[in-house]
Amino acid sequence: MKKYIVFTGSFIVLLFAFQIVSGLFLTFTYVPDLSQSWSNSTVSVFSFNYPFLSSIIAATFSFIISNKVCKVKKSTYK
Repeated sequence: MKKYIVFTGSFIVLLFAFQIVSGLFLTFTYVPDLSQSWSNSTVSVFSFNYPFLSSIIAATFSFIISNKVCKVKKSTYK
């Protein structure tokens, strides 16, 4: 049960942090295309799902953290 709580807590914190960092990155690197601002239709050829990528990264790091924390706690009880 502790492993699940550690995983859930670290996932929430890491997901929040990755969302903030990716939002800052996208905001700082955004360059508006002025030639398309006058047209009514815009077609996106390449769309990348940043929330999905950040959730996968956060889940991976949370899994690693929960395994490390539970492994350390198990070894101290021996």
